[in-house]
Amino acid sequence: MARLSSPIENLSGHYTVVVVGSGYGAAIAASRLARAGQQVCVLERGREFQPGEYPNRTPQALAEMQSHTPDCPQIGSRTGLYDFHIHPDISVFVGCGLGGTSLVNANVALRAEPRVFDDPRWPRELRNPAPADATLDIDHATPLEEDYTRAEEMLKPNPYPDTLPEIPKLDALQKSAQHLGQKFYRPPINVNFTVEGANHVGVEQHKCTDCGDCVTGCNYAAKNTLIMNYLPDAANHGAEIFTEVSVRWIERKTDQWVIQCEVLGVGREKFKAPLLAISADVVVLGAGTLGSTEILLRSAQHGLAVSNQLGQRFTGNGDVLAFGYNTSQAINGIGWG
Repeated sequence: MARLSSPIENLSGHYTVVVVGSGYGAAIAASRLARAGQQVCVLERGREFQPGEYPNRTPQALAEMQSHTPDCPQIGSRTGLYDFHIHPDISVFVGCGLGGTSLVNANVALRAEPRVFDDPRWPRELRNPAPADATLDIDHATPLEEDYTRAEEMLKPNPYPDTLPEIPKLDALQKSAQHLGQKFYRPPINVNFTVEGANHVGVEQHKCTDCGDCVTGCNYAAKNTLIMNYLPDAANHGAEIFTEVSVRWIERKTDQWVIQCEVLGVGREKFKAPLLAISADVVVLGAGTLGSTEILLRSAQHGLAVSNQLGQRFTGNGDVLAFGYNTSQAINGIGWG
């Protein structure tokens, strides 16, 4: 696979737009702004992983783990792919690499049920009153309808096909749903089951092999991570992408933004080398819930005016990890590599 990122030596001193991060929000912004003819620079703190480079053995996976606790802010490599934030109230797992958490998530691409937007804490622009019977109607239109459609055109989500081997976990989940009187369906997932060759943005892909290694990293170019769509699309339209660059804070000087960066992976951090500063007309902070908040909090320490609500109202995203022991039905839910 061709590399999307460029050597740090190619980094310019000024860009029209600097996008911080490379997950869903950042990659989409980079793609759209590059298509609009802007001079775009993407800064990602993690490394670039291409299919075939993800860990497929336990020792390799352990070497890619980093964690953060209140007592120990950094354990493991700062560019480790699997990034754990462990705290008393909430713990978070994120992906550290070009493509963000898309590299290590479970690929599910469900539209939010309309009842989600009944919560008044959402911005008014996103809220849309749903009909009383819309609880299970995942096709009901929301203010995000056009945005959902655009994202789905690029990410290509589709359910696990009936033509592929049966998955014991799916059978177990269907039985659970029936027992609880709930609706069961195969959710759309960002996995390629049909394309062999160049995809819609010109990246070579292969069909899913059912190996089960979606969360540790797909080595078969079957998972529709952001390095398969939005990021190469941004690069195809002129965006410059740099990895192992940690944005420490941003500041406003005269009519430009200044982004203070730490270059990782080249040994500069060992002797506390000075930060690297680049400027931009526009900055898009897309470093994730934790990453963007950290950058803004550090920026506030350097004089940037921010809301007093910054860092408040964190919540989980609805995912559930369930473990069963000594059950009567075999699941075999662990990837085999």
